[in-house]
Amino acid sequence: MNTLGGNAAILPQEKSKVLFADSDIDFGMPLWQFKEILSLWRDGKSVMYIAKCTKRNPHEVFLALYEAWMAGKIDDIEKAFTTGALLKGVNK
Repeated sequence: MNTLGGNAAILPQEKSKVLFADSDIDFGMPLWQFKEILSLWRDGKSVMYIAKCTKRNPHEVFLALYEAWMAGKIDDIEKAFTTGALLKGVNK
């Protein structure tokens, strides 16, 4: 559901929150890198480890995993919330 533009209704600014508006998150990546993230995840690696190996922001790794979970490519996204270091304030 796109509520920020296009043909959908635009939410009033004072009653809306644009997610990730002020972040340095890159929402795209090469397909080979996405596959590498999934492979490392399936091998039991943490979000932080994958971020270091792929030279990606840990938040981008998490969002890639979340996308894969929503697409049914992985089924264990909950461990991203319960293991490893905190993502807050971590950059590339």
